[in-house]
Amino acid sequence: MQRDRFAVLGHAELTSTARSSDRFAVLGHAELTSNARSSTTVIEKIAEPDAAGLQLLRDAAEKMKFSARGYHRVLKVARTLADLDEAPRVGRIHLAEAISYRMAGERLPVAA
Repeated sequence: MQRDRFAVLGHAELTSTARSSDRFAVLGHAELTSNARSSTTVIEKIAEPDAAGLQLLRDAAEKMKFSARGYHRVLKVARTLADLDEAPRVGRIHLAEAISYRMAGERLPVAA
């Protein structure tokens, strides 16, 4: 049972990686291997959210006072989540999950 779960997760990761590599190649950035290594210019092109997602991101950035770096890190995580979900576009759900990880990460040092 556990082995099957890892097989499914491994397949999703490989599919996501292949999708990212194809996207980077089309944009002329074949040297990139992951969303995390993308420049801000590239991530803004490949992780452009839908209208609801953009509004959520703007609201969260204002409320949580994201730096420019933090804003783009959320976009990178959201793009990766969309890739794992096999979604062609970053949606509100992907941004909500990425923002939740950021919130959890900010609370971690306080708990330690």
